[in-house]
Amino acid sequence: MQNIITQVPENNSTTTTGNPLTSSDQNTSFYDNDSNDKENGDSLIHLNIQENHYFITRDQLMSLPESLLLCLFPSGVFLDRSGQVISNLSPDDEVYIVNFPPDCFEYIMEVYTKAQDDLLNYPVEKYFDKASNHKLINSAKGFFGFGSSNSLSNVNSNTSSGTAASTTTTSEHDLLHQKPAIIVLREDLDYYCVPQETFQFAKNESFENNDDLLHYFMAQVKIAAGSYLTKKTSIFEGLFSSNRLKDSHRKTSQRNNGKNSHKSRRQKLGPAEQHLMDMLCSSGFGDRSIWGNRTQESGKTVISSLALCRLANESTQEFRDMYHRAKTKWELEHNVNQDQIDDVSSVSLQNNNTTNSIVPSRSSTSVNIASNSNSSSKQSGPRESRKKNRLATLADNVRSHSTSRNSSLTRLRSSKSLELPKLYDLVPKPDINAKLLLFWRKPARKCWWGEEDIEVEIEIYGHWVDQEKKIIKLQLPHEDKDIEQQLNKIRIPVRLHIRRVWTLELSVVGVQ
Repeated sequence: MQNIITQVPENNSTTTTGNPLTSSDQNTSFYDNDSNDKENGDSLIHLNIQENHYFITRDQLMSLPESLLLCLFPSGVFLDRSGQVISNLSPDDEVYIVNFPPDCFEYIMEVYTKAQDDLLNYPVEKYFDKASNHKLINSAKGFFGFGSSNSLSNVNSNTSSGTAASTTTTSEHDLLHQKPAIIVLREDLDYYCVPQETFQFAKNESFENNDDLLHYFMAQVKIAAGSYLTKKTSIFEGLFSSNRLKDSHRKTSQRNNGKNSHKSRRQKLGPAEQHLMDMLCSSGFGDRSIWGNRTQESGKTVISSLALCRLANESTQEFRDMYHRAKTKWELEHNVNQDQIDDVSSVSLQNNNTTNSIVPSRSSTSVNIASNSNSSSKQSGPRESRKKNRLATLADNVRSHSTSRNSSLTRLRSSKSLELPKLYDLVPKPDINAKLLLFWRKPARKCWWGEEDIEVEIEIYGHWVDQEKKIIKLQLPHEDKDIEQQLNKIRIPVRLHIRRVWTLELSVVGVQ
């Protein structure tokens, strides 16, 4: 018999046949170190997720973060359709996954495939001509970039001096600028329904019938409440539903004699919740971000949600678009300068031709004047002297103007030798929150309780006796009448007690 609130069998009896937790063959966990071998890494794994079939290599599967692997394989082993542990996995074996939505798995594959595509086709080190730290960054391998060289955790463990530790921390932060990174945020929500009314039963009904009616009633309430919660897709809405936060707000209101001043929603968060939200919003999430996948488990009052957010760094398409816009703008300005150089060059060439025609005339005149100066000194007089001065002044002006144009041409031509500015001279460097490194390969969890009063519409075999006193009468349908026509739609008040568990992890693609 199931509990009326939790839908869990009261005798807590479960089938032990093929239970991997009680099986003696526990050495087949997929966390074994032999997954680094090329032969095992390239072997295909056939996944059957609720009769949806997928094929993935071992390297691809092991590239997923720990928080997602634990959702796919809670017991840490591969199980077949009958729940037995697969001791020697081969491509012919079918790994059966029961409690994981297939659309969520496809969502994971889509995000990681895009990140791997950016890693292979647009490597930051080559695309932007940046230097990389080869001691920390491993070469990509496989579909999700599963590396096989020394991991960063080994580098950290071998760092002993303070200077080396500081260098490693800096390199870790630089790593977030060079590789695609994904923020993995998961929410596991459990809810418990408590109807806010009392029940009456027909006097001629047995206790077992009354119990069946009550269980049917609660099943309808749980389904309606689950549908209501599933539609609430806002990520950060759950942070504002904490009981601790409501109690703090209520005490503040009482201290103000019931005069609760209007405050923004963000100001109502506690310090821990505010820091968490600020860190996520500065890393790619938004105030109104929604869950990428939100699914209620069949037959359970459990709703699982997942959001995968690409870290806003140099590996994203948005950053590449911003870089191309800045580069195009710079090149357009550079082309304008080049047009100015061509215009001045053509004008200078024309002036040089004019100067060449003037200067020989001045030289010839000067020679003639010099050669005849002695013979005609007596005849020249003031008139010839003034003619000589005008010719000399004209030649000097032409030579000075030509020199000025040549100087301008030289300055403009020097701009032609300008190189393309460095990456961060064209676009600002992304401001990445270094606190994200605390969640790299180290999933962190946060749990809190909240409650909410709602009204749900359900169909039951019964009706309101007294709606003001909140009394509902339940009765079995009559066999001589149509059963479906005896269902009545009513709205009932329900208090939901909600427990949320957030799991946060950072996944860096291309690094083991």
